[in-house]
Amino acid sequence: MSASWELNNVARPYLEKLAAHTDATALLSRIEGNSVVVIDQSTAMCGGIYVTTEIGTLLPLHATSQGKLLLAAMSDASAKAFLSGAGQLESFTPHTIVEQESILRELGQIRANGYAVENGEYKIGLRSVSAPIHDVTGEVRYAIGCVGMFRQVQSDEFLHAIRLVCAAADTISRAIGYHG
Repeated sequence: MSASWELNNVARPYLEKLAAHTDATALLSRIEGNSVVVIDQSTAMCGGIYVTTEIGTLLPLHATSQGKLLLAAMSDASAKAFLSGAGQLESFTPHTIVEQESILRELGQIRANGYAVENGEYKIGLRSVSAPIHDVTGEVRYAIGCVGMFRQVQSDEFLHAIRLVCAAADTISRAIGYHG
């Protein structure tokens, strides 16, 4: 059985619980090339609409919480190489950070917090939070998160989503053998 398939089986109940408790879409992602690929999701109605991403969809590293989280798991040199390999960073909204030095500063904050936030950088009106899933060796190869129409990143509902996402990431990490 492949590692991704096993992880999907372990993560599925947590994705469903995240979606149900946040009224957002919960995503499981990993890096593929110079992008993030969604490998599983569970959807919930967000403000009267569904926010969904097709399994296998490639998302930008620099404009999503999943991508920024996975970049933060790398050294600054590796993150710079990934960002440079992506070529000109696309601005998806007026909030998208496209300057490499600004992104690298944010990666330091993500490392300190233990989670990443996206605040309308990929799609106007959507906000997301992602946390790392550590494998048995302690490496961060996957991110779990939720994306939805949260009013703002300082709202009680978003802070609640941060706590739930971080707890799910920690529980999944331990379930697949991480002991850090």
